[in-house]
Amino acid sequence: MLEIKGIETWYGAIQALKGISLDVKQGEIVALLGANGAGKSTTIMTVTGMLKPAKGRIEFLGQDITGMEAEEIAEIGIACVPEGRRIFPGLTVLDNLMLGATPRKRVSKEEIQKDLKRIFGIFPQLEEFKGRLGWQLSGGQLQMLAIGRGLMANSKILLLDEPSLGLAPVVVQEVFRVIQEINKAGTTILLVEQNARMALLIANRGFVLETGRVMLADTAANLLANEEMKQHYLGAHAHIKEARQRRRDEKAGA
Repeated sequence: MLEIKGIETWYGAIQALKGISLDVKQGEIVALLGANGAGKSTTIMTVTGMLKPAKGRIEFLGQDITGMEAEEIAEIGIACVPEGRRIFPGLTVLDNLMLGATPRKRVSKEEIQKDLKRIFGIFPQLEEFKGRLGWQLSGGQLQMLAIGRGLMANSKILLLDEPSLGLAPVVVQEVFRVIQEINKAGTTILLVEQNARMALLIANRGFVLETGRVMLADTAANLLANEEMKQHYLGAHAHIKEARQRRRDEKAGA
């Protein structure tokens, strides 16, 4: 469904992606793993057209989408739930969901209502709070809203960027349950996650990025059993290291 071939992406003079290649087959959950700065979010932004690659090729359902504008990419069936959710806090839950349907052309009101009913079936709290403003929601509810907004695009593939970020463990469990439910209903998923263990428990396959390169690629089961993965990404010390790095990043940005 999605194939990335030798992509190189730069931020000014800094090369963020150094010839990465990966693929996502229809119906899969594919995990894209790695520490902060590995290139995970840059990969998502390049696929969705927010960043333009200097080299390489991106194909979606056999069509070359390299360098296409973000709006065009959304229209052909690629939806993204970005890191940090990025919902509109001054709009209601319902308005945020309706904005998710913007890329769809010539869609009837009946279809929109049918999709809203499906979203509310997956996320009953969103229906209960559909009149609330975005800023009135909890972190978990915001993540559900962001995923629901992505699903309203009725896309063929959903790109999820760090859906567990900043959420309590019990909420993370619920988010990952919903991701599985969405996948079983027919949506292919590319999942960017720092919580490698959780991601691999629901994924079919995984790719591990390190400093802009794919260092490991295998089935999720094999990656969970891989000694290098256990040492660097699956152990408790790895999560402590990531948390410390995230705090350093936050201080640097403050």
